[in-house]
Amino acid sequence: MKSYHILECPKQQKITDLLYGYHTGITANKKPSGFWNHLTKEEIKNFLSIDNNPCRQWFEGLGLKIRDMSYTITNNKFHTSIHRDEPPVVAKINFPVLNTSDTYNVWFDDNGNEIDRVECVHPIVFRSDILHTVEMGSKSKYPRLQFSFCFYNEPLQLLK
Repeated sequence: MKSYHILECPKQQKITDLLYGYHTGITANKKPSGFWNHLTKEEIKNFLSIDNNPCRQWFEGLGLKIRDMSYTITNNKFHTSIHRDEPPVVAKINFPVLNTSDTYNVWFDDNGNEIDRVECVHPIVFRSDILHTVEMGSKSKYPRLQFSFCFYNEPLQLLK
């Protein structure tokens, strides 16, 4: 199984704008507490109920129903290190939102050797059950914002 697969998304800019606006709204009264920020079931329900939601429509077109949403924020205060995400989820989709140019998802073998990397400028399905991290390049900007989605039916077929 591959570490990641880049997804075609004709409405990427519309979805990016929607996610950024939604992030702005949910963080107006609840600031991020760290790199990884889970959305509540109510926040997810509210997001999915937005009329003509291009994000929901895109996922439905891929045959995927959103189960969980979260966002990651990288700035001078929040960052991450090499880790494995909590089981049982294997395949997640990351969607770039803000300042993702010259930032990279990087995967490692169990000995800490890099095995794959991709710049975070397109939505990707990726393996979260192997060691990985986010690396910032020398030209990257803060804050970096990316949304992560989990599904009732994991898109494992896209990693074959």
